[in-house]
Amino acid sequence: MSPAHALRVLGRQARWALPAGVFAGIALPELAAALRPLLTAAVIGTLTAALLRLDWSRLAEAARRPGLPAAISAWQLVVSPLLAWLVAALVGLAPDLGLLLVLQAAAPPIGSAAVFAMIVGLDGILAVIGTVATTMLLPLTLTALVALLLPQAGVQVDLVAFFVRVVLLVVAPFALAWALRRSFGTARLARHDELLGGLNVALLLVFAIAVMDGVTDRLLRDPAFIAELLLIACLATAALHLAGYGVFRRAGVTAAYSAALMSGNRNMGLMLVVTAGTAGEAFSLYVGIAQIPMYFAPLLLTPLLRRSLRQRSVGDAAPTDR
Repeated sequence: MSPAHALRVLGRQARWALPAGVFAGIALPELAAALRPLLTAAVIGTLTAALLRLDWSRLAEAARRPGLPAAISAWQLVVSPLLAWLVAALVGLAPDLGLLLVLQAAAPPIGSAAVFAMIVGLDGILAVIGTVATTMLLPLTLTALVALLLPQAGVQVDLVAFFVRVVLLVVAPFALAWALRRSFGTARLARHDELLGGLNVALLLVFAIAVMDGVTDRLLRDPAFIAELLLIACLATAALHLAGYGVFRRAGVTAAYSAALMSGNRNMGLMLVVTAGTAGEAFSLYVGIAQIPMYFAPLLLTPLLRRSLRQRSVGDAAPTDR
């Protein structure tokens, strides 16, 4: 099997390959450690490949209608962390565990949100706009939220590291994608869309395995604590998906599922960099463990999206009373 054919097969099996990658990172700690230096390159490459697959004219058209992206940004960066803080207080979570929930809910979507959207059958346009907007706005919202909600947690926001990270992880993929589109042409890239999809999945697998570095060692030493973090991650990720869908349900199927993906799949790695280690060891572990439910999201959401689209089609085709 040629590499190109293998990538195409991988792209077609993306929903199953992503969960497998997470568990490979746990089962093969040496591989996770070896791939750890490739984390940043994998993130940049994933967004670059996604941008190569998108219709940039539609991206520009959507950007000229900022109402929905602005509403999603407000939900992501302000409303959801406030709700997470309230829920943590109501259920009586320990302060260090409540911190995990607030930081997760305050994070922007993962850089590969557009890839996840395309895997489940969405166009990825709204996911790209939402991801870029929330990432750029994060220092403004996170600084205020930390001061308001977490004054005793010792969390500090490293704004210098944040801006360097933003330039690298957001600006670089757009620049690379623009250069590659100019070099190869949109028609040629469109003919290789399936290959680019497989490349997206391969890069996501590199990230999934690499981010598990250190989790296996702690799992063997303290399985109860890792199990607790995994339970919190699964519940929080599911709740954020459901909340994002519910809040934007009236905006239509595409918007609701895009919002669900962006809300449930948060850029925890960026939060780790921004807080510069001041959020504690538990948060560092949680960043890796939270990838497990995130990487199951496309597998679980795809049949739900297909059912919603069928129901919408039936509703559109149904005769109306006159």
